[in-house]
Amino acid sequence: MNVVATGTSGTIGRQLVGRVGELSLRLDEVPDRLKLDLDGVAVIHLAGIVGEPRVKADLQRSHRVNVLGTRNLARAVSRSRAEKFVYVSTSHVYELPTNLERLSENSPVLPRGHYALQKLLGEELVTEAFNDFPERLVIARVFSVLNSIQPPGTLGHAITQLAADATRTLACSDDERDFLSPKVVADVLLQVTEIEAAHGIYNVCSGMATSIRDVTRLLLGVSTYEKVAARIQSGQSTSPRIVGDPSRLSVALGIDASELHRRFVAELQPQ
Repeated sequence: MNVVATGTSGTIGRQLVGRVGELSLRLDEVPDRLKLDLDGVAVIHLAGIVGEPRVKADLQRSHRVNVLGTRNLARAVSRSRAEKFVYVSTSHVYELPTNLERLSENSPVLPRGHYALQKLLGEELVTEAFNDFPERLVIARVFSVLNSIQPPGTLGHAITQLAADATRTLACSDDERDFLSPKVVADVLLQVTEIEAAHGIYNVCSGMATSIRDVTRLLLGVSTYEKVAARIQSGQSTSPRIVGDPSRLSVALGIDASELHRRFVAELQPQ
């Protein structure tokens, strides 16, 4: 199956460069009746304005890109003879859990912020576009993505800045997240795209909880971690634990999703 992707310059998308083709377009300029020749091709849609700070900085443009552009692209792909459309969403669409249970694809949704709301609207619109072809649609809800080369405003950047700037601190280190690296996420997206029977919503996660303190130790290495440990503050945020249930993904991939966590840890540790 031929695969193309949007957003190949982003944190996850760049991990697909050289492995898939590029579907290059400006989402804020995608016409309502866009025509695409995608006979026998699968599309992974990663492009968009990502993260709450960037979305809030220009809500109107973000809406044009993340919602209207996604809608128009999904409609064009559904009208074509494309094999599959994979829409990359976020775990932030879920309502915050009130206990230690993992979030499943059937958990209640309650978007946390403007970015999450736009991604959920995108989910609804792509589902509508593929209403007659549900077997051709995958919605991938990605949980926490982390590596050492992430842009400002991300956890990865905040952690690396601890070592670079002695005035920096890191709060809420007892929070737990379901971390994967951009490469592991990209690998999963490509695998799901190539599985003919895969369709519907999938949590892209490992089901393994790791505290921000522990992931900081992994990312920086023990010796560097010890130098910055005094600036890592204990405590929890209003979102103390966000961990996914990967059961559906495990069945689709034919693996124990905890293997994804092991791959993440191996990739994260300094060489």
